[in-house]
Order: sequence, then structure tokens, then C-alpha cells
Amino acid sequence: MIKVLNILFVVIATGLILCFFRKKDETCDYKYYSVSVVILSCALVFLFTYGLGSIPNGLHVDEAGMAYDALNLSFYNVDRFLYHNPVYFINFGGGQNALYTHLASIVIDFLGYSITTLRLPAVFLSFLAVFCFVMMIKKAHGKYLAVIVLFLLCVLPFSIMHSRWGLESYLLFPMSIISCFCLFWAFLSHKKRCFFLAGISFGLTLYTYAVSYLILPIFLAIVFLYSLINKKVTWSECFCFAIPLGILALPLILMLLVNNNILSEIETPFFSIPKMFFYRGGEFSLSNILNNWDLFGILFSQDGLIYNSFGKFGTMYYFSIPFCIYGFVFVVKDAIQSMKKKSISLDFMILAFFVAVFLVTMLLDGPNINRANAIYFPLIYFVAVGIYHLVCKSKWISVVILAMYLIFFSFFGKYYFVTYPKEVHDSTYFVSQDYVEEAIFFANQLDKERIYVIDMPNYQPYIYTVLALEMDPYTFNQSLVMDGGSVVQVGRYYFRFDEIKKDDVYIFLKEHMIPEEIKNADFDCMKFGSITVYY
Repeated sequence: MIKVLNILFVVIATGLILCFFRKKDETCDYKYYSVSVVILSCALVFLFTYGLGSIPNGLHVDEAGMAYDALNLSFYNVDRFLYHNPVYFINFGGGQNALYTHLASIVIDFLGYSITTLRLPAVFLSFLAVFCFVMMIKKAHGKYLAVIVLFLLCVLPFSIMHSRWGLESYLLFPMSIISCFCLFWAFLSHKKRCFFLAGISFGLTLYTYAVSYLILPIFLAIVFLYSLINKKVTWSECFCFAIPLGILALPLILMLLVNNNILSEIETPFFSIPKMFFYRGGEFSLSNILNNWDLFGILFSQDGLIYNSFGKFGTMYYFSIPFCIYGFVFVVKDAIQSMKKKSISLDFMILAFFVAVFLVTMLLDGPNINRANAIYFPLIYFVAVGIYHLVCKSKWISVVILAMYLIFFSFFGKYYFVTYPKEVHDSTYFVSQDYVEEAIFFANQLDKERIYVIDMPNYQPYIYTVLALEMDPYTFNQSLVMDGGSVVQVGRYYFRFDEIKKDDVYIFLKEHMIPEEIKNADFDCMKFGSITVYY
């Protein structure tokens, strides 16, 4: 598989070089540009979809929570806690953003439930974001820079890794690109329906991740205030944008009021606004700025979470850092020039978005790659601009740069598609749902009164259990026992134990969680992959 990809990228590298250095022949230019786009697009489809159900291997706990709510919405039109179309899901008590879950439930309606179908919304929006990104760059700066952006989206680790699994907060990255594309097109066309569409897109983006509640107002304030002052947008166009945005934002405003004890829970025929068991409103603070001085070190390297990045490659390969800085300088220059001319350029918009994301991320308590995922939109653009200006100077520079990316991509591709699935299979963060189902089926055959399913503290093993059983939400709520916001029992399944009894069954989702006392006790043992059953 990796050999096939290497061949594809060698071909496209040749096409890129020819595309850059035959500018005098416009027909030839267009031909090589078209070939480059077609080949890169095919490669991107392959990269985003190959082994989608097994890479990453298993389900992350938040992905499993999303899956169970999506399954219930699809079959019963309620979430696990019997709320109809919640605008913000309770999940494990502190809440979960809603857009991904609702999209996943629609996919399940048509294609049925599987890990692959759960991950399709991430793939689809990633494809759409790539299209919008490339079209936006082509319109503003031409096809050469657009091809570089497309190439980077094919080979950068972040681009591939974020798009292949169902962490709902990762939708902020593609939705930010799609929304900026809609707004950029609205400013170009000055058509009110385009501003209306942009308002809808930004409104939906609010449902991807809670940090957008701060990022988008800052970004939109910069762009629209600047545009109004310089008469680049009319008040009627602003209203066309603000109306759908306001309508879509209203339920989330109500959600904030409900969870800050200003309003009680809200139920309407269209949606519901539940109160969280606990609300994570204190994650933003000015005091966090002093603790986040190493932010870019994390964003370019790793944050200790193997599902976000690998230290050996970084999120965009370490040699991209000077390209990013070089491109940032050009973007700032272009933005300043456009401001002097009192015009609004794409570089100005992307720089404004970068400022908004950077400011909000610095306020976060413990920012990591998935929390700051929106910042990769401007960062990838900066890298592309830096490469473009270097490539225009010398054909040999272009050969070296392309070779570097292809070589590092080949190493990354081999690791991610071959080695990584084996490592993540036994990791702290993912659990194989197939093995959970096998283990629970086996435990049920033993006909014991109590079955304990044990994982790390705060890792919510109940979600894998009810998902494996495909338990309907009504049965779940009838048999639910909670303690301090945590689920400790569902029917005959228990998720905490104080003492070991030989009449019970113990399922350990992680091997390192098995206590020595149970290993030394007179129990029989059965293994299902990385999951162990003692009985």
C-alpha cells in the first residue's frame, strides 16, 4: 500500500515541477495542473478511507460516547438520557458537542451501525474542507499555490490523522475552512444569499467545539468591523449574515444560561437543552497564558496523546517550521498592504482567524492538539505560502522540498497504516469494540449474577458495555445506578469493585489494570485480544 502511494506522489511531484516551470505555455500549464489535482485527489480519497474502521484500532472513550448517543438518536430519536435532539449532549457529565453525533445518526439511518459509518462524517467534512480550501486559494492566488495546499493536505500527519476518527471536536478544523470559504465568497460576490449561507455555516461551526464560542466572535468582529469601516460590506449584507447565525447560536446561548443556573432545562418539539452533571466553564482564564508559553512546541510536535501526533514526525514534520515562519511573514505583508488599500484579502481573513484562535488557545487550561485543532487551518496556509515563494526562486529548491515531504511521508505512512494500529490496539485511549462484544457474550454464558467491567478510573467502561449490548436508552435509564455523576451499575453490569468474589465475573479492558490479587486468586482466565475475563 505504501509503495503505491509513493509511486503516486513521485508522479505528482513531477507534475508539480512541470506545472511551475512551463508558465509560458498556458495550455500545458492547465494540463499539468489538472493532472496534479486529479492524482492528488485520488490519493487523498485513499488516505482518508483506507482501513477506516480499523485505523485507529478500536474506539476512543469520547468516540464511544458519541456512537451510543448517535445509535439511540437513529433508532429512538433520543439520546442515552432520553433527551430529544439535545443541542449539547451530557455524555459523561461534562457535555459533548452536538454536530458530529447528529451527523453520525443520519449516516446510521442510511448505512447502519459500524465503526466505519461512525467515522464517515469526519471523512466527508474533511473532503469538503479540502475542496473549499483549494478553491479559496485558487481564486485568491492562482492554481500553483492551490496545488501546493492540496499536496500538503495529502502528506501532513495532522491532515490525515484528524480526519479518520470520530472525535467530535476535530470537526472545528474542517468547518472553519468551509465557513471561511463561504464568507470569502460572499465578500467577492456581494450576494446576500452568499452572506446568508456563510451565516448558516458559521452557526453550524458553533456546534463543533465549545472553544468556537470565543474564536468565532473574535474573528467575525475583526473582519466585519474592518469591512464596515472601509465600506467593503453593507449593513443589509451584515444582517443577511447575522440572522441565520443568530438563530443557530440562540440554542447554545440558552444552553449556557441553563448550565450557569440562570434557566431551568428546556424541552421543545424541535430540540432539548439538558443540564450537565457538571459544567466545564472554568477552562478559560487569563492566568493560563503564563502556563502556555510552549504552545507552538506542542502544536508542531506532540502533546503526549498518540491519537493526535507522533513525536518522531510532529504534526506537520519539523522541517515545515521554517516554511511556516517564512510564509507567515508574507501573509502579514499582504494583509498590511490590503489594509493600506482599504480592501479585504484572503490573507487578511486567514491572519485574523489565526489571531482569534491563538488568543483563545492561550486562555485554555492545558491546550493540546485536538483542543487547538482550528489553528492548523492558518498554519498549513502559512507553510504553503512559504513553500510557494521558495519554489518560485529555483526549480532545484522545489525538487528538494518535494523530495523531503515524499520521503518523510513514506516513513509516516508506513508507521501510521502498519505499525500504529498494533500499538493503539493495546493503548490506554482505545478499546476494541469487537473484543468487548466477545468478552461480554462469553461472560453472559457463565450465568453469574454480577459482571464487573473495569477500566482506568474516569474512563467510563459502562459506555463500551452498553454499546456492545446495543442497549436501548429506556432500559439503560431504568437499570442505571449513578454515584456522584459517574455510572457505577447498569443492570447486572458493575463498573467498580471493592473486593474480589469468586462468584462474580471480572472483565478488564486494559491488561495493566488487572490487580495482582486477582491474578493470584483461583480464577480461570480467558483472553479476547487485549481484554481479559476472569471467572
